[in-house]
Amino acid sequence: MHTMQTFLSRTALLGVVALSSAASLAQWSDATDPQHVAHQRAVEAYQNQQYALALHDFESLMAAAASESSDAYVEANYYAAMSSLALYHRDAVYRVESFVEKFPESPLALEARWELANYHYKRKNYSTAAEEFNKIRVRELAKPRRDEYRFKLGHCYFEREEYEKARVPLYEVLEVEGDFQSAAQYYFSHIAYLKGQPQVALDGFEKIANDPDFQELVPLYITQLYHALGQWGRLKEYAPPLLDESSGLDDESVAEVAHLLGDAWYRDEAYDTASPYLELAWDGTDGPGRNPEFAYQVGYTRYRLGDWRGALDCLPLATYGEDELAQNAAYHMADCYLEMGDRARAKQAFKTASTPEFDLDIQEDAFFHYAKLAYELSFNPFDDAIVAFETYLEQFPSSPRRDEAYRFLLQVHMTSRDYERALKALDNITNPDETVRSAAQLLAFNRAVELFQNKQLSQALTFFKRSRANNVDPQLHAETFYWEGEILYNKGDYPGAAAAYAKFSTTPGSYLSDLHNDADYARGYAHYKSEKYTDALSAFRSYLETNPDDDPSRMRDAELRTADCFYALKSFDQAAEYYDRVLARGVKPLDYALFQRAMSSKLDEDLAGQLTRLNQLLEDHPESRLVVEALFQAGRTHIERDELDKAEAKLLRLVDDFGATPRAKQGLVELCLVGVKQGQEDKVLALWDRIRNDYGNDNVAADAYNIVEPLLIRRGLLDNLPAAVGLDGDEIEQRIFESASYLALENRCEEALPRLEEYIRQHPAGRYISEAQFYAGNCQFEQGNPEEAYTAYVAVLAMPAGEFTEASSLGAATIAWNAGDHRTALGHYETLEEVAMLQTNRLEAAIGQMRCHYLLGQENQASDFAARVMYDPATPDDIRRTAKLWNARIACNQGQHSTVLQDLDELVTFGGSAGAEAQYLLAEHAFNTENYDGCETMLFGLIENFYQQETWRNKGFLLLVSTYIGLNDLFQARATAESILANVQAPDVQEAVSDLLFEIDALEAAQNAPDANTNGDKTPNQEPESNDE
Repeated sequence: MHTMQTFLSRTALLGVVALSSAASLAQWSDATDPQHVAHQRAVEAYQNQQYALALHDFESLMAAAASESSDAYVEANYYAAMSSLALYHRDAVYRVESFVEKFPESPLALEARWELANYHYKRKNYSTAAEEFNKIRVRELAKPRRDEYRFKLGHCYFEREEYEKARVPLYEVLEVEGDFQSAAQYYFSHIAYLKGQPQVALDGFEKIANDPDFQELVPLYITQLYHALGQWGRLKEYAPPLLDESSGLDDESVAEVAHLLGDAWYRDEAYDTASPYLELAWDGTDGPGRNPEFAYQVGYTRYRLGDWRGALDCLPLATYGEDELAQNAAYHMADCYLEMGDRARAKQAFKTASTPEFDLDIQEDAFFHYAKLAYELSFNPFDDAIVAFETYLEQFPSSPRRDEAYRFLLQVHMTSRDYERALKALDNITNPDETVRSAAQLLAFNRAVELFQNKQLSQALTFFKRSRANNVDPQLHAETFYWEGEILYNKGDYPGAAAAYAKFSTTPGSYLSDLHNDADYARGYAHYKSEKYTDALSAFRSYLETNPDDDPSRMRDAELRTADCFYALKSFDQAAEYYDRVLARGVKPLDYALFQRAMSSKLDEDLAGQLTRLNQLLEDHPESRLVVEALFQAGRTHIERDELDKAEAKLLRLVDDFGATPRAKQGLVELCLVGVKQGQEDKVLALWDRIRNDYGNDNVAADAYNIVEPLLIRRGLLDNLPAAVGLDGDEIEQRIFESASYLALENRCEEALPRLEEYIRQHPAGRYISEAQFYAGNCQFEQGNPEEAYTAYVAVLAMPAGEFTEASSLGAATIAWNAGDHRTALGHYETLEEVAMLQTNRLEAAIGQMRCHYLLGQENQASDFAARVMYDPATPDDIRRTAKLWNARIACNQGQHSTVLQDLDELVTFGGSAGAEAQYLLAEHAFNTENYDGCETMLFGLIENFYQQETWRNKGFLLLVSTYIGLNDLFQARATAESILANVQAPDVQEAVSDLLFEIDALEAAQNAPDANTNGDKTPNQEPESNDE
């Protein structure tokens, strides 16, 4: 390979002058003279480049010279200095400079200065070399040497980047043919190249293009200059051979030539021809070389050739700036996504392209396509479709697509799930046709359902009535009455709810609705809650007759309520029939139906049947809460049948196993009766002592006294009677209490409270103290005094369990719960669970404990009670959903998403805030299991279906950014994050999305980091020093 170094070494002069002179030879004219021999040996060593030997011999000659002014001494000193230079001794420069200083008039001084300048030049000490060359008068040099002088001086200035100084001596060399003309032409042209004089540079480089010393350096410059001068035809003709291996170009230069050649064809829109060159250049370029302009060029070429995926590998690299290039890149990315069927990413790319105002045609077209895709995808973050079309029409009011945009905007209003804003938009339509009225009906209906799911019942009712005003769809019109019934039922207006359900059933269009069969069931419950049992019967039986194949659990519930209605109407035979139907279904739980069936038998005077069913309950359902009541009722029925031993066994089990329940003390009274009938007086008296000591202030003491009075009289045991018996001052106490309780039961609390408080003050241990405290608690609560009510309820709870213990437990728990004292409320709910006889209160106790444990952070206990609440058929639907949500939330907090996926799916179906959270948790599960595609789909569903749930919508947006990062789609991740940053002002969301953008920045920086081994710019003549040096 020919290089500048090769050229310079080939043209270098030894600078050897004649090694003899008349004067020196005269000194040693005798060939046999030892000095003459030494001189000849030194000369031969120097000529043979044996510089160490020459140095030794010349220094010997210097020592042997007659004087330091003699020609022999001067000559020997000169060549000793030259030998020292050749050997690169540390004192070589000093020796040469000393020689010049000592013998300035010697002809050898000029040669010494020349050799010193060349010495620095060869060492690439260009600054020092330039200084030394400048000490030489060019006129003193022989003419052949003058070109070499000017070239080397110009080259030194070039290396020092003093280009203007370099041009003058180099230009002088250009004018004369010689060994240095081509090299001078190279550097002179290079300076023109650097100075932005492409035509001058090109003319110069072309002159030496075929010079063997430069034919491997010049072609790259010529190619670049053809490109800079826009001489595309000459570039296309000249450059292709340079891509062959035979050209000798390195990989980096080949990539550059390919890029320039590809750009020339690219400018002619000859993308087929440009593509191979651009791809070769792209593959050979790393790091910063892949700049936005190059990335766009390669990406756009692939785009024009239909390589959509390949284009998307490059175009995102051109979108980081804020310029027309970035706008064009995003615009073509959008088209690529469309061609690949990925409309969601196309939408985001169009949005990016629509923001800058560099190319207004692209901006308008991108804006329209973005708005159109926002509508088509039914994916509406930040009201994309509505805002997009409205902004489009505002910015481009004269667009030829104006009418089309308005048509899309109307469709967006009809399909948008931001119902409130959509309705406001529809209100601005001045002449609504039937299509608009139909949209108004549907949007108002959906907004009402949305409000209902969020428990904003009054607002929901307003929108159902608004939907009803646009009666275009008969089915939708009818369903507004059903939902009105649901709202009134939830508000406790059961008669109003029943009327609304009935109106639904008789409204045209209801028979087409999936809710038609639900209406009878719902109407039955509304009448049942109003204690209109006859009307409830009609509704429940209508439901059962028309829906024989409905959900078994609902069928069972309807049959059970039908039986309860017959029971309340004292139609015990028919009640028994329906209880039997419930039992025959076998759908659990069966204990309540079995107990009610037993009681129906008793009231129908079938005592044996009653006992059979009560015993079945005790055997098949030993954990049932009805076991206590079953034991008590069985004991009383055995007494009626005079089966005293069996009665005693049942009642003893009640007293021994369930002593904390109110029925236990009543069981003691019944045992007294059994003992009297058996004639076991000692047993009776023992029972009486227990009752007197444990329940002396309870009515059961009076009941027991009535049974044991003859025995006590007979045995003279009337002393120490408990206060509850009421033989001392009972008239006064009774009158005070009865007057107070009458007012309390009439809900005349303002009058009742002073009297109740007076009774409690006078009779703190009175026989009615439990009832008095309970009634006082109820009145205080009704009067809006929860703290005083709580004190009264707690007083009842401090007494032995009685008939008011259950209600007081519920009251105390409710007040503590409402006050936010969850730990205290939990204790009362636990008490309620122990004493509750009513099924509703047992359920309320479970619900309360679930809530308290959850809010106290006791997740395991909360989850246990949530399971009980979820699977209790009597649990209201909204409470059941809450239980499922909390249970799912707990499981997800513990990383056990997979155990609650079915419950989360059900919650999503219901909608509202719970549905939004459930959808998010499902997406979080997909993300945690690295199912990023599934996560993305679920998040789109979250944003589309639960847009009004702001908290979960925002969490979904943040998770969507993380999902794109997981998919390594940094363009989409950044676009989504920047959209969130611009549209969501919540501080926590701003902080979170800023962190995500920082993470994206880091990932993009890592992708774009230059190769640590990338070569920097090279100056053609800078090559390693030769081994000789």
